[in-house]
Amino acid sequence: MWDGFNKRKFPRLHLTCEVVVYPQGRERAIKTITENVGMGGMCLMLDEPLERFDRCKVTLELKDGGPPVQCTGRSVWVVPNRELKSPVKRYDTGIEFLDIDDSSRQRLRAFLSQPQK
Repeated sequence: MWDGFNKRKFPRLHLTCEVVVYPQGRERAIKTITENVGMGGMCLMLDEPLERFDRCKVTLELKDGGPPVQCTGRSVWVVPNRELKSPVKRYDTGIEFLDIDDSSRQRLRAFLSQPQK
């Protein structure tokens, strides 16, 4: 695993949260789960690639009983990934959170500071 997680400005926790990504300029939303989440962004495995620096709308379900967090995001890295025994290519994608409102930021901070089950 990439060791850069330990050097991040906003460390991430390995969490599986439901997320929907609405890439700008595309008609179809992409539903998936997170691999990890932090205050600055999240990592996702997608079935189709985003271009680096593509903007998107993000709906993130925190599993805390509240409404999903919604904000704008930007893909900051995309790494093709293929399982050894599968011909299917997937895309490990880092999304940076942009334009996240204070209420959502506080919820995210509270959620990430709780002990995870």
